[in-house]
Amino acid sequence: MESTGMRVAVGQRTPGSPGTDPLGWRRYLAFAGVVIYLFGQAYDTYWHARNVSFIVEPPSSLWTIHLGIWLGAAVTAAAGATQLRLSGFRVAGVLLVVGGGVELAGFFLDMWKHSQETSLDFYHDLVWYGFGVVVVAMVRLEAMRRNRLGAAHRVNRPGP
Repeated sequence: MESTGMRVAVGQRTPGSPGTDPLGWRRYLAFAGVVIYLFGQAYDTYWHARNVSFIVEPPSSLWTIHLGIWLGAAVTAAAGATQLRLSGFRVAGVLLVVGGGVELAGFFLDMWKHSQETSLDFYHDLVWYGFGVVVVAMVRLEAMRRNRLGAAHRVNRPGP
């Protein structure tokens, strides 16, 4: 008789079986949003290091420069929205939506200030505050996922 642990180890999971990821593709979408966002921030840092100036960039340039940032924030918020109806994952979903929303608000407010040929550091900081909420959400998501996987394994384990 084949054990659940062996099926999980070799990647042969059936939907609803113990060890099946309760989030599935939603978890991958959330991580993809975080990775895209971080690569966007890395590119933004690289771009600013290569283009040092005290002239405020127009919003049209910001779309290109910050593409990874706002795309990652949008994917993260969308990933959170997919979790709002999942029992046990609603808090993580809300935190992802809020964090991604704060990141996007910081980005768009910064673009608005740039359209006025000025800048405000708080809007740049707002993007990172949103990311802090996303980090908390991802920790919550992984903790809840781990609890669910462990509980499913304990319930379906044969023997005393």
